[in-house]
Amino acid sequence: MDRRILCFQIPSFAIALARRADRSLDGRPVAIAPSHTRRARLVEASPEAATDGVMPGMPIDLARRLCPALRILPPDPRLVHTAHQELQQVVAGFAPLWEPILPGYFYLDLTGTTRLYGRAVDAAARLEREIHTRQDLTGTIGIAGNKLVSHLAASALGQPSQLVSIWPGSESAFLEPLSTGLLPGLSPGHLSKVRAALEDLNLGTLGAIARTSVTQLELALGPAARLLHEWSIGIDPTPVRPAIEHPSVEYGRTLDPDEIDDGAILGHACELLEELCRCLRRQQRTCRHLVLTLRHGDHTERSTRQWLPAPTCWEHDLAGVLKRMVFAAFRRRVRLHSIVLRAEALAPSAEQLPLFALDPSPEQAAGLRRHRLSAALDRVRERFGDAAVRWGYAALRPPARG
Repeated sequence: MDRRILCFQIPSFAIALARRADRSLDGRPVAIAPSHTRRARLVEASPEAATDGVMPGMPIDLARRLCPALRILPPDPRLVHTAHQELQQVVAGFAPLWEPILPGYFYLDLTGTTRLYGRAVDAAARLEREIHTRQDLTGTIGIAGNKLVSHLAASALGQPSQLVSIWPGSESAFLEPLSTGLLPGLSPGHLSKVRAALEDLNLGTLGAIARTSVTQLELALGPAARLLHEWSIGIDPTPVRPAIEHPSVEYGRTLDPDEIDDGAILGHACELLEELCRCLRRQQRTCRHLVLTLRHGDHTERSTRQWLPAPTCWEHDLAGVLKRMVFAAFRRRVRLHSIVLRAEALAPSAEQLPLFALDPSPEQAAGLRRHRLSAALDRVRERFGDAAVRWGYAALRPPARG
């Protein structure tokens, strides 16, 4: 049975989301880059900007000189993450096996699904319509017998709302005129010894590589020669791998107005910790890993991660860790716009009960008292609301303005 692999990608995904929110950006040269420093480099560039020589990785000053009309937007990782999650929900209904690669970029394995979803071309057309209807986004689609050729089919044209299907046996004819810059890791501007060697040998197309023997390629490229030659003739046995789900619990808060006071920021973080711990206790789970993300008013983000010595779901075990994480992440004296706290490495909570009634040690007795206090506060908040009790650093936070 011939494999049918579908590659769906939305070129310049962050720019596509920005244009969805602001239609005045359509048709204009747009790039994504941090705005807090002139030495920052572009993360994404639209096709209109690429025609003037602007490409990702280029310094902002150089990009503005090449394209004076360039509109530079700050990155919005939360928006990109949310939109990618919504796309995954749509893609999951069109293939039993699919693999997310990057935001807005998926592989779907449609092998043997003709009776369920119809022909691969028809399923691709329905997927494109569904994404356009639900998300107001358009992308390119390539269909082929493996991941590499489907990726090249989707990337060769580069224009949304286009579908390219490569039938088995026609891979060589399709690949021959394509530039080597379309291969993974060999894009223009990418610092690669393999790319430099290909340029020195004047091997600018996949057809030129295919016509060169592996022995000759190995003299110039070394171990990468055999893989590159297989790619040039359309051989790629890589399977479509399902996404690995990492269960987590996440709470976030947008600060209005933006905040710069250390005590207020620590208070907000502690309130998020209390909400997160209550959620873990309701689910009867513990965590071993905390991730704190601070987003400044100039759209820059900084994250800190901390593995815990033992799994826990109690505030008194995590308060000191969280305080160190806050001051490790909040190094720039720029107002914060949002705080996100995430618990990872979750596991069911299991408490070992003693076989014999022994008097607990002073440390164990203090821990039990803190556990009972947290459990009592949970019951108070469930009955009277989250704002009924505030304690610790959260109690030092100034009341909400307004």
